Amino acid sequence: MGNLSRLCPKPLIPVAGRPLIDWVIQSLLKAGVKRFIVVVGHMGGIVERHVMDRWRSLNVDCIHADNYFKGAGHSLLAAENHVSGEFILCPADLVFDHEVALGLMKGAKKLRVPVIATGSAVKGGTPVSTSGGRCGEVLGIGEGGGSGRVCVGLVALDSSFFTHLRRSLARGEGSVVSALKLYVEEGNMLGFVDFPGRMWFDVDTPSDVLDANRHALRAGLVPEEGVYVPPGEIQRDVGAFARGSTLVGPILLGLGGRVECSTLGPDASLSGSVSCRNAVVSDAVVFGGGRITGVAREAIVFGGIPFPARGAGVEQV
Repeated sequence: MGNLSRLCPKPLIPVAGRPLIDWVIQSLLKAGVKRFIVVVGHMGGIVERHVMDRWRSLNVDCIHADNYFKGAGHSLLAAENHVSGEFILCPADLVFDHEVALGLMKGAKKLRVPVIATGSAVKGGTPVSTSGGRCGEVLGIGEGGGSGRVCVGLVALDSSFFTHLRRSLARGEGSVVSALKLYVEEGNMLGFVDFPGRMWFDVDTPSDVLDANRHALRAGLVPEEGVYVPPGEIQRDVGAFARGSTLVGPILLGLGGRVECSTLGPDASLSGSVSCRNAVVSDAVVFGGGRITGVAREAIVFGGIPFPARGAGVEQV
């Protein structure tokens, strides 16, 4: 995320008015997960405050990882003393259908081995070679072997995996994928369950944010708070939120937003006391306050600062 993540921690970047980490927790809750360990690193205090405030009714703990900058493997290791038995590992920047987590848990119960979720290689990601159809054994990680599958990011593990993780970290490999690769290379069986028809977005770039935002808006996967204009609809007067404006669906205008004399959408979401005046906003995620004038297209705008995506420019924001 480059400069954007220096100003806003990545887990709090919103997709369709909901921070990325809230998408994760909500999907896992819907899949039946009861306890959460959130490992925080960069700007961890801000992330922890959000989690403990937004999800205070849950059984959730936040753990600070001192070596988070060395890789996700070091962040996972920080949770070693807080988990026992089976658990699901999930990055905080994954937007996914809860059926993926539910299917992964069922697969782990059936295969009785650590299991990863896989999806179509069209979306990009770490390729895997596999045996079997919709589920089976992972033969290798880092090469596709014609399977056309990649790691989604969700992994069902148990506490014994920390032994392999430590060996991987000792070799100077900081990622969880490296530890999984070592696990397979040492002759252990790693299972997979494939989800070709399920929604998931590994949100690593501003373009990924916009892709996930567009999908959520068009599917109506938005918070109940605020104003939502469905696809294909046009609204010119939505009360205190927008005076004299044209909202072209799908668009989400969250609480605290104020829009005047503007044309918005499609595929735009605004949240966090954003003001738009004499502006055109489309295919954009706008949050963190500030005012927009001019044109914001194919961009993330945080606190009035534009972060273009897909190589597009942002005019007079």
